[in-house]
Amino acid sequence: MDVRLDIFSSGRFPGWEKGLKLGVGLLLGASLSACGDPDWQGTDWTKNYQDSFETQISSRASFMPGNTDKAYQPSADGVPNSPVAYHSPPMLSYEDRPLDENITGSLELADYVKAIRVAKLDPWISGPGPYTLFAIPNAAMERLNTRWHGGLLAPENRGQLVHILGYTIAYGKWDEAALRKAIARNHGHAIGLKTLYGDLLGVQVSPRTGELVLENTAGETNRLWGKSFAQSNGVLYFTQDTLLPTPVPVSAGRKHGHR
Repeated sequence: MDVRLDIFSSGRFPGWEKGLKLGVGLLLGASLSACGDPDWQGTDWTKNYQDSFETQISSRASFMPGNTDKAYQPSADGVPNSPVAYHSPPMLSYEDRPLDENITGSLELADYVKAIRVAKLDPWISGPGPYTLFAIPNAAMERLNTRWHGGLLAPENRGQLVHILGYTIAYGKWDEAALRKAIARNHGHAIGLKTLYGDLLGVQVSPRTGELVLENTAGETNRLWGKSFAQSNGVLYFTQDTLLPTPVPVSAGRKHGHR
């Protein structure tokens, strides 16, 4: 259990403005405008995708984490006769491919990928970026989904879904080295990353474990699952749970008894 990090005290996120990419305001304005239209009509995404011919080719790849091996069950007679009788395939993240392609290749992120598509945020992470994506694994997505009546992907919860998933997309290319360097420049204090709809996502080094920890403005934390993965248009992380922007819009259909 991570200790609460007091990173939102006086002088909230000192120095984080210097690390923001130029043009964030324009991009943020465009994203908020798009979010206001349920179907994002009038937004031309045709020029937002990466041009494969302009992407530097690389053969470097890394294994992405996952819990799918837990579903492996050898058949009683040794003959593969069902899907669970096979080991899960390796899930590779390729450095010369964009975020949307690599997360699609991860079984561990199947629920997150579906949610990203329902929220129509996939054009952002398929574009030139750079973006840093804090992807939510299946188990955490399933827990989150139960907190909204009808499920978070239900049409009536579209606003909450877009807001929550937008909080997992930060502007800039922030691998572990870049994050730790920025925190060190900030005298060991947390830095704030600007996310898709303007919410600040805090990043701090846990004084107990030395790990990088995410935190929102309510002091709630979320740990990362392993290392980062270089992408052609940014950086990919797997988180261990969900972290909501605060205040989170409350759905009128939200289940009673859940917070």
